[in-house]
Order: sequence, then structure tokens, then C-alpha cells
Amino acid sequence: MLNLDKYARVARAWRDWAKINCVASQHLFFSGNPFLYFPAATLGHHALEMYLKAALICEGMTVFDANIVGKLHSSVGLKASDCVWGHNLAALATQLATRRTDFDLSDELNIPCVALKMPMKLLTAFELFDPFFSEIRYPTELKKFEGLTEEEGRVLDALVSRLLPFLNTV
Repeated sequence: MLNLDKYARVARAWRDWAKINCVASQHLFFSGNPFLYFPAATLGHHALEMYLKAALICEGMTVFDANIVGKLHSSVGLKASDCVWGHNLAALATQLATRRTDFDLSDELNIPCVALKMPMKLLTAFELFDPFFSEIRYPTELKKFEGLTEEEGRVLDALVSRLLPFLNTV
């Protein structure tokens, strides 16, 4: 029998770890050194993932793989529908939007950018970060990734600003 990780339902822990990764990402994005944009992007993805999971914990979800809920000790009482799992930011953001009608993925970001097309819908902004996990984390063929500038750091800032109000209770 499995037990939940002690932080599976602790939004504050997920938020605090997200902030650490976010600050590191921002530092690298705004360093002026293009060689640091790749690690900035992967840290940014990680930060957004953890912020989204923290917000979902605030909505009653638990960070656990729904596919193995049956292996949990029965006293846990967790349903697969209450699990949040995975690295896909668009999917996590969609889960949050279904639980919080005030988190509208069709809202737009409009930040100063040259390379990135603005305005950009929130869902599109989360999708922008998804290849940073799947394609630039390790040496792989790049299929979705097009390039990086510090503009992605500005998008990260804007997304975090949109997520923080959903974490006021932690």
C-alpha cells in the first residue's frame, strides 16, 4: 500500500518552491546572457507547474498520479478525479479554469514584446512554456521550440501575476 507524500496537499510548500524556481528563472532571463535562457526557460516551466499545482491544491486537489490511486491505503480516501499530475501547463491551467471561473484562459496578456506576438491569450502563454519541459530539458530534436529571448521572462512574470491571486489563502 502507498501513502501520500506529506506535501501532496500543502499548497504553501508548492508555492514556496515555485517562487524559488521563478526567481532563479527571472535572474537568468534578465541576465543579458543568451546562454542562460535555456536553463531560465526550464526553471520557468517548473515554476509555473508548481504555481498551478499550488492553486489546484487550494481548490481541494491532491498532487498524486490518478492512475495509481487504487494502490493508496484506503484510509486516504482519495478519488482519481481529485488528483493533479503531470507537466503539461496547458492541461493544468485548464484544470484550474474548470474549478475557478474567475481564471479565464481566454483573457489576454499584452506586454511589450518584439519577437512574441501580443496580445496573447493566457492559454497560449502557458502553451508557450510547455516545450521548455519536453524539448529543451534534454538534448532532443526540437519540433515545437522556436527560440528564446528575455521576452519569455516577461511572459513568465505576467503569468505568475495572474496565478498569485489564487494562492492568497496559503
